[in-house]
Amino acid sequence: MNNTQLKPTFDLNFRQPAYNGTSSPVTQTSQVQLGLIMGAAFHTKQDDGKKFFNLCVLDLDHATVPLTTIPMDFFGHGIVPDPIYPELVSVFEKRGKGACEINLKTGTVTRNITTADNRQFYGHGAYSNDGKLLFCTETIVEGDFEGVIAVRDAITHDYLGEFPSFGSSPHDCHLIDNGKTMVVTNGGGVKGGIKPNVSFIDIESQSLIEQLEFDAEHVNAGHLDITPDGKLAVVSAQRSGLPEKSLGGISIRQGDKLHTLTQPQKLVERLFDESLSVCINDQTGIMGATTPAGNLVTFWNMEDGSLLHYYILPNPRGIELSLDGRYFIVSFGQGDPAEAMCLITADTLQHVEGMDLSHTGITGSHLTAYAFPPELRS
Repeated sequence: MNNTQLKPTFDLNFRQPAYNGTSSPVTQTSQVQLGLIMGAAFHTKQDDGKKFFNLCVLDLDHATVPLTTIPMDFFGHGIVPDPIYPELVSVFEKRGKGACEINLKTGTVTRNITTADNRQFYGHGAYSNDGKLLFCTETIVEGDFEGVIAVRDAITHDYLGEFPSFGSSPHDCHLIDNGKTMVVTNGGGVKGGIKPNVSFIDIESQSLIEQLEFDAEHVNAGHLDITPDGKLAVVSAQRSGLPEKSLGGISIRQGDKLHTLTQPQKLVERLFDESLSVCINDQTGIMGATTPAGNLVTFWNMEDGSLLHYYILPNPRGIELSLDGRYFIVSFGQGDPAEAMCLITADTLQHVEGMDLSHTGITGSHLTAYAFPPELRS
């Protein structure tokens, strides 16, 4: 399945989700297969040129259920569901003051989350396993952009404290080991300055357990995915200060280093600007990643870093596994097709005919698959 020549784009047969242009309650039955897909959206009104933002929610199992669009006042990036109150999700802005809690049942923002004047949210967050705490990646926008993990009460969102991210410009964060350990990407500074890293932090003691650096100097640390047995993949943009359209990269853990993949050279040379989203299927050991500027969706073997398959798609952004684990779901599109989505089988990596969507509304960087409990249906 290893391809060394770039393949043409596969044929797409688009259908549109039902769309009413307004907020509507999300519904779901007990027979969850693919799940709900959530993604952020940014659009411009044609009549007056004003920007507007939404959280978009699609039910991939029921084509007749309307696309839900929930108005927000910022462009969302990371989306994290509340483990205790399944109708609630928190959404974060990348490098900005925006963060909020959204009620999926009512289709409304229930409260905003604020931070200190000299800080910005940096895109992601995570709930503690017991649902009592909300952890947020934040950066002090002074000096070396020191990173902190702010700790808030998950219900009131009151600030409770913080601990260091052990690096500069933290971005993505995941809890592992039953919530005992946080894994954080620290983007770092300009080339030659503060190095990017991935830090493993003990939640109870707030101390550094382990820190991984990259074997390539041109990439930062962007988004990560990690499996229960510790397989780790990181996607990156170029370091700050490098020219636009420089190479980003895709890295996997090898021992105590993050090895940035270099082969096949012809394909790696097209990983322009930033590899954006990453998703590992821990059942097959296959990792998928998107590179918008290179118009590439790539799939790799987590054991040895070999290329398995790829597709050329316009501006691919989010990649996520369906809830049943059978498919990679990819959001893409720029112009025509616009705001599109397709499914790729998780084991054979083949495009699934008849499941392509256009005009989903989703323009953001990530997709989040979710199951909305049937008892919360309207």
